[in-house]
Amino acid sequence: MKKFVIIGAGVGGLAAGIRLAVRGQSVTILEKNPRVGGKLNLWEVGHPARPDERPFRFDTGPSLLTLPAIFVSLFADAGEALSDHLELLRLDPIARFRFSDGSQFSLRADEKARLAEVARFSPDDVEGWKRLAERGRKVWDLSADAFLQHAPEQLLHGSKFGPIDGLKMLALPFRVGMFSTFARWVDREIKSPRLRDVLYQYATYAGSSPQKAPATLTCIPYAEMHFGAWYPRGGMYKLAEALEKIARKVGVQIRTHASVSRILIEADSDGRASRKWRVKGVKLLAGEEIAADAVIANSDVVYTYRELIDARFRPKFTDRKLAKLRPGGSGFVMLLGIEGKLPELAHHNKFMPADYSAEIQATFQTGTLPDDPAIYLCASSRTDDTQAPDGCENLFVLCSAPPLDGRINWNAEGPKYRAKILRALEKNWGLAGLSKRIVVDRLFTPAHLESQYNANAGSIYGIDSNSRKSAFLRPPNRDRHIAGLFFAGGATHPGGGLPLVALSGKIASELATEP
Repeated sequence: MKKFVIIGAGVGGLAAGIRLAVRGQSVTILEKNPRVGGKLNLWEVGHPARPDERPFRFDTGPSLLTLPAIFVSLFADAGEALSDHLELLRLDPIARFRFSDGSQFSLRADEKARLAEVARFSPDDVEGWKRLAERGRKVWDLSADAFLQHAPEQLLHGSKFGPIDGLKMLALPFRVGMFSTFARWVDREIKSPRLRDVLYQYATYAGSSPQKAPATLTCIPYAEMHFGAWYPRGGMYKLAEALEKIARKVGVQIRTHASVSRILIEADSDGRASRKWRVKGVKLLAGEEIAADAVIANSDVVYTYRELIDARFRPKFTDRKLAKLRPGGSGFVMLLGIEGKLPELAHHNKFMPADYSAEIQATFQTGTLPDDPAIYLCASSRTDDTQAPDGCENLFVLCSAPPLDGRINWNAEGPKYRAKILRALEKNWGLAGLSKRIVVDRLFTPAHLESQYNANAGSIYGIDSNSRKSAFLRPPNRDRHIAGLFFAGGATHPGGGLPLVALSGKIASELATEP
């Protein structure tokens, strides 16, 4: 039995911990915050005038679940059925888009209904929509199992893959659009500027610009539409609670309020030329040292190397090299508990500006805030009345924001941006009198994300996918020079988003238990 320490109880850390414990390993997860989940988290607050009623519940991170089969597999590995812990509701529409010209487009869950909606909205784009969906399916079929389920080193050197598989892998980048861009593939098939904007959103989901991200990202809209967009009854945080329950059941020790200040490293006595050092444990901010045979860092990769590992132990990840790893996009979040119901809203709503390209440029090029932002609004109380007091709604409002680079003072700009977004919702998007109906209110800025989750530059999505290298060659799940050091989370392979982060935990646990 090996002794593992996992830094961070995000979804990647919990997934790794569960799989390691099932294999008979000793696992301790150390979490700096009061509760598990990482960015998948919760704010719960009572109605100030009705404190005895059920509270407002806000999921402060991801607002939908995709690729649920990945979590079905994780639960099954622990001997559990996901359906015994979560009731998943398939959302239809997946999202409702409203445009500045007054038109609306509902992204339907059912394929026939979705194509009918495309035909209603832009008849000339039906065949192009089909072709783009087929491109996404081909990319998914070619790459999903190999690329998402395995680390690159497993693909190149693993026993599961023979010479023919290797030749196929060499040709794969050309077949999945690695050398084109997402926007180019979309623009080639879709004529309507508004439908293009709908699809561009999928690149921003990965914290990337559609004009720069590789066309491989066409598999993202395909996966969401084909496998469905899901919501766990009771809120997204129910997933974190279920993972914590299972982790503890299989023997994982979870310690909250436990900030790690250092990963302890010593010379590698095994004498392997490929690795000069090995981990020997971690040191907590409070001074306690915990010995370990291996460490899995579910903390942000850039933060981990820069803040937790002495520079002499990371020749490949010097401060200069880390500075070149561009953080993905961030966000500005408003959590609003309001009096009254808003039946005109769907569960997921997108309010699209007249010039969405201006927002993309502001977020990914100039590092500024757009004058007319796209506004994402999730009202989970439209689906689940447990999320707000009777007669109320819980609104999660998100606008894209650039990662921190010193140009925006969020202490000063946050309240101004809040006022601008509320004005837009009231005057441009028909939610008249919204400001007067707010009874609870909280803001999250990129600065909050950086401080609360040690997220590099306040990024939501880890490292961007605005180049072939950053999309496909993220910092690896295993450190080449430090034996026993592994990584899980959105900034390592295979990328950001709940299902991919869970897979990063799977990959890290497999690498860490190789003979």
